[in-house]
Amino acid sequence: MDPDSAAERLGRRPDARLVAMPFAGGARSIEALGRAVLGAFHAASVDSMLALCVRPDEFRVILWPEFPQSRPATGLRWEDAWPVLLGRLNGGSTSSVQEWGGHFYTLLRIERTAGTVQYRNFKLHDGITLVARDDEGHEVRYTGIRSIAERRGRFKIYSMSD
Repeated sequence: MDPDSAAERLGRRPDARLVAMPFAGGARSIEALGRAVLGAFHAASVDSMLALCVRPDEFRVILWPEFPQSRPATGLRWEDAWPVLLGRLNGGSTSSVQEWGGHFYTLLRIERTAGTVQYRNFKLHDGITLVARDDEGHEVRYTGIRSIAERRGRFKIYSMSD
């Protein structure tokens, strides 16, 4: 019997405890995060992209305990899930910088094609598209960010297309 089985249906664990740990780094708004991503592209810096992503300790302490997959009945631990997420963050950062790097972009707007999910300790914003103007004057659309995590006014990349 899984006493926490409702978490699967809800998409979150409703009994997750409050945590005090803040997000380190990131940005103060989704728009500021978008500008930082475009700045990382301009600098052609994978390290700058990765600095905008959730860190392992943030995933372990803040995010993982609220996901249905973290229920004891699943047998999964954060150490099982982190390598998958890290692979997406590394792969997405590397491929994005390779494809978009070396150009100057100006953020025009952020479009959201999916909703926001409220957890106890954070929010996940899904379906993010950065709409920007490139250095040749063309409007471009970057859809490589799958989810952005928000915690106490700090925004970080949670997942990327790889």
